[in-house]
Amino acid sequence: MKLSCLRPLAALLLTLGLAACGGKASYDVSGSIGNLNTNGLILANGGEDLPVEAGQTRFTFKKRIDYGTDYNITVKQQPAHMTCGISGGSGSAGHYINISAAVSCSQNAYSVGGTISGLTVEGLELINGNATTTVAKDATTFTMASPVADGTTYNVTVTAQPKGLKCEVQPGTGVGTMGEANVTTVKIACNPV
Repeated sequence: MKLSCLRPLAALLLTLGLAACGGKASYDVSGSIGNLNTNGLILANGGEDLPVEAGQTRFTFKKRIDYGTDYNITVKQQPAHMTCGISGGSGSAGHYINISAAVSCSQNAYSVGGTISGLTVEGLELINGNATTTVAKDATTFTMASPVADGTTYNVTVTAQPKGLKCEVQPGTGVGTMGEANVTTVKIACNPV
């Protein structure tokens, strides 16, 4: 018999043995963590809070739970500059030998955009990183096609000029480090050639 078949049988026998002598099986409430790059994450389960440090890849609550007890792992506080979600974080102990939730985190991202003056014809194209945005004729505002992760640098530049115009990003407005909000301060001025 394969070892993988023996594990569930052993767990069942242990549970039955404990139940026969009046004891209950207890379980760790634990799981994995992916991409946690900043501090501030606090998980919660059944009134217990668990602070989680940046870089951790596993978590385990201090309180174990008994067979048949419900668990519901939630994010009580998001980490700085990130958003975390949980899969497999709720259920009833005893259906599986281990309770194992998965916490997955991603960097928050925001849009970069601003205002345009003097654009009277088609053909203006802007780029930030690898994201290119074509701006419509007569537009007075724009938003780049791809959001930028919090804490990273953005650098909006003109990659294609409209016919008969020269458009330039105004000094001091097209480059910066993304914060915790959309950037709407990039200014582009188009003038006849």
